Amino acid sequence: MVAHARGVYSPGFSVSLVIVPGSSPGSSLQGLPRSVDDAWGEARSSLGAGCYTASEIMCRKILMYVAVDKGEPAGKTFAHYLSALETQGYITPPMKTWVDKIRLHGNEANHELPTPDKKRAEMTLGFTEQLLRIVYEMEHLAKAYTKAMAAPPNVPGTPGTPRGLGGSTP
Repeated sequence: MVAHARGVYSPGFSVSLVIVPGSSPGSSLQGLPRSVDDAWGEARSSLGAGCYTASEIMCRKILMYVAVDKGEPAGKTFAHYLSALETQGYITPPMKTWVDKIRLHGNEANHELPTPDKKRAEMTLGFTEQLLRIVYEMEHLAKAYTKAMAAPPNVPGTPGTPRGLGGSTP
C-alpha cells in the first residue's frame, strides 16, 4: 500500500482521501491593514494545522508588520521595531511583559531545535491577538461608533426607518 496526494493505492484497491483543514484558532479582527491581516491569517492557519513553529514565527513577524504600518521604515532591526512601538505608545508598560513573550517565543521557534508545544503556541497567538485588538480593532470600532453617532437619527415614520422601529406599517 502506498499513500500519495490522490489517496491510498494498493494493487486493485483505491480509496480517495478528503483532507479538511481544521478551524483557525483566534478571532477574525476588524480594522487590520492588508499586510497585517494576511500575516495574522497565516499565524492562525498555521496553528490550526498543528504547525506551531510557523505560527510562533508569524506572530513575531506581525510585530514587524505593525511597526512598519505605524510608520517605521522597512529593513530595520527587530529591536528597533519593538523600541519604536514602545516609544509611539503602542506597547504600554503593562503590555511589555506579554509582548516580550511573542518576541521570545518567536526567537525560540526560529533558532532552537525543539518544536514549541501546542499550549505555548496558543498563548503566543493569544498575546498577538490582544496586541492587534488594542492597536487596530478598538480604534476601528471607535471610529465606526463615532461615525454612526454623527449620522442623522432615524425618525419614526420617515423613509429609511426600518420596520418595527417606530416607522409606519402598511
